[in-house]
Amino acid sequence: MTAALSASGQGARVLVLEAAGRVGRKILASGNGRCNLANVGPASYPGGGAFAQNVLRQCPVSRVLDFFHGLGLVTVEEDGGRVYPGCGQAAAVLDVLRGAIERRAIEVLCDTPVQRIQPTKWGLRVQTGGKTHDASAVIAACGGMAGGKLGHDGGAYQLLTDLGHTLTPVKPALSPLMAEKSAVRGLSGLRLPAILTLCGQKGQPLGNPFQGEALFTDYGVSGVCAMELARRAGEEKEKTGAWPTLYMDFSPMLGLCPRYYGALDEAWRDPGRHLKPMRAFLEDRAHTLPKDALLQGMVPRLLAERLKGQSLPELARSLSAFPVPLTGVRGLEYAQVTAGGIACREFDPDTLRSQLVPGLYAAGEMLDVDGACGGFNLQFAFASGIVAGEQAARTILRP
Repeated sequence: MTAALSASGQGARVLVLEAAGRVGRKILASGNGRCNLANVGPASYPGGGAFAQNVLRQCPVSRVLDFFHGLGLVTVEEDGGRVYPGCGQAAAVLDVLRGAIERRAIEVLCDTPVQRIQPTKWGLRVQTGGKTHDASAVIAACGGMAGGKLGHDGGAYQLLTDLGHTLTPVKPALSPLMAEKSAVRGLSGLRLPAILTLCGQKGQPLGNPFQGEALFTDYGVSGVCAMELARRAGEEKEKTGAWPTLYMDFSPMLGLCPRYYGALDEAWRDPGRHLKPMRAFLEDRAHTLPKDALLQGMVPRLLAERLKGQSLPELARSLSAFPVPLTGVRGLEYAQVTAGGIACREFDPDTLRSQLVPGLYAAGEMLDVDGACGGFNLQFAFASGIVAGEQAARTILRP
């Protein structure tokens, strides 16, 4: 929709082909129904970072927000630079996009999956069922495979691989972590503020930790801070053949550490970094409370039951570095974002134009770009759509 409006704004005649029964379903599901559409902070793209940065130089966050403000959307900025619709409803984002498409009389055909894109002497021919659509340019903005029914089944990638493009293998990013059953038994449903660190087989930290609210489930650990580690966990499994161990530091729950997000200093990486203050904290409590009441009022009952019987040194270690051996990452149907996609190197980052097929453009999660949680993925989708739309239109309308 963003690409269509951008191309239309340059004077191009646009047709939108939508495989689903309606446009924009993923927008309604994003941000827990609030739609975190952008982030004004430093860009964070674990996948395709250099390509994404180049696109965002062409269309920075200020331009994305100007685009939406021009459509009538009111936005607000919250913690971490996250930008949301002011009314707190994802539907507002979809409403302004659909409203603009209707005002400009852009034709939209739903329930119209594309079966093939074929180059011709004068452009591209798009086949949909028994019909064909001839175009001077085509923008592939089909999204990724994350989100189950809200994503595609992989067929959209084949449209471009059939034209000679390369598919980087897809996998879930921003997805819940699966763990050994014994590690999370009895804790399902428990939500706790924590610092999460991944460690390899030799105990070495795999990058910086993340802090936030962690949710224990019957299969493992969820919550944004856990999902942020999914890509890294998968990379460790591919590299070593073994899943890493997740260490959970509950110091934030006890007020023993400052609040922080994202990248941290090296000194903060190691699990158990709060072991000494945790032990001192417990020793102070032990002076005034009996052993069987040491955890009461301090940690939730489910966790207290799990730690029951541990000595004070053992409790300090468990609360500052609670080990959760991982067994996997939940699949694409549970992921918020797809890692992998059509190789970025085959597209010009300044125009989103294919370097293999004249007249072909790609935008959004179709490409091998995935961002951190916090609005970065939608921001890249919108920015790349704006760039691809205007560049495609300028090319075909150039005298």
